[in-house]
Amino acid sequence: MNSTTKAWIAAGVGIVFSIGLIVWQVKASHAAPINLSSDDMTRLVTDESPQARARLATDDKARKDYAENLREILSVAEEARAKGIPYRPEVKRQMDLIRTIVISRSYDKAAGPNAGQITDADVEALFKDPAQEERLQMFLKDAQDANPGVVQQIPEEQMKEIRRQMAKAVIGERKGIEQGLDKHRDVELNIMLQQARVISSIYVNEVLIPQTKASDAEVSAYIAKHPELDDKQTRAKAEEVLKRARAGEDFAALAKEFSIDPGSKDKGGDLGWFGRGQMVPEFEKAAFALQPGQISDLVESSFGFHIIKLEEKKTETKDGKPEEQVHARHILIAAGAPNPFGPPKAPKDQAREAVEQEKGKAIIEEIVKRQSDHVTVADNFSVPMPPPQQLQQQQGLPPGMVPEAPPTSSPAPKGKAPVPKPGKK
Repeated sequence: MNSTTKAWIAAGVGIVFSIGLIVWQVKASHAAPINLSSDDMTRLVTDESPQARARLATDDKARKDYAENLREILSVAEEARAKGIPYRPEVKRQMDLIRTIVISRSYDKAAGPNAGQITDADVEALFKDPAQEERLQMFLKDAQDANPGVVQQIPEEQMKEIRRQMAKAVIGERKGIEQGLDKHRDVELNIMLQQARVISSIYVNEVLIPQTKASDAEVSAYIAKHPELDDKQTRAKAEEVLKRARAGEDFAALAKEFSIDPGSKDKGGDLGWFGRGQMVPEFEKAAFALQPGQISDLVESSFGFHIIKLEEKKTETKDGKPEEQVHARHILIAAGAPNPFGPPKAPKDQAREAVEQEKGKAIIEEIVKRQSDHVTVADNFSVPMPPPQQLQQQQGLPPGMVPEAPPTSSPAPKGKAPVPKPGKK
């Protein structure tokens, strides 16, 4: 799949819908049972990345996890159908667009270089059809309604590209149907999976997330069962480390041993130079009050307990005004487990997240159980190992170097947020 097609698919299926439970009077009947055979699963994984396929080809547990994740997506999607979600006009339009894109992509893949390019004349001819113009305008309206603060006036050049991409998808779909590609099992499976991902995501946001919200009582009960989240024990540990730092032990060594800040721990707690307004208020106030060589008292913030050592101070001119900057190290000690993928979380936030994850897992398990007679997914399937050159091309390695396959991506779409520097706002 080329980058343009990926962007178009993201634009088509990535509309975020507002969270809120909508009560439907429509009682939608179940569609035909979903039975994914071993052969179906093998077909589905061919759309995964070469690295993911390499992992699935060699790891039994990865294949079982893949199947379980798919079973959850399809089961939740069936619950969404019972609530009438796929029959809402804006969701139905998404489903139709997904079908168009998948068939068009399959045509491009089958035709290869013979697929041809879309000309301005092709675009103009397509949108002379009032139905196609209306479809485009409804797509844009759905995107704007769902993202009022993001999708506003679309620049002319961008609109031209959107029209071209939609024309390409529609024309590719027509050619694919002419060739009978829409009846191919792998295309049918891909359409089903992409549509299930969208409607299950809507159902999770609208129905399941509100059900998993943790109450203060549940959070307190969780902390009581997990003393490692108790602030009193954490403070006692931080006070002991502070005592050792003030007794002359190497601050950088203590940071590497005790700090849970993933952004500075391996650098001996070094935060580099920063000015005012870059750190959380409690940290900033303490850091700028120190003199070079001084170590602070315990500084408590939403991240935990900080021990700060000031290395240097300087004043620079910025925009014609003097600006004070400091170079500091810190040791961050917080309750619970370190978070290697982002800033540490307060004990209550960790407890709340754990409670909500447990509740969510229980709800999903119940849905899967409820749908077990309707949704069956084979977890014993084969995955052909991708050619070594595909793995090399993906990772940009020189010919002859075959990388170790990383864990496969989940069938469910997952976003990855940027990691802010812990201690900063």
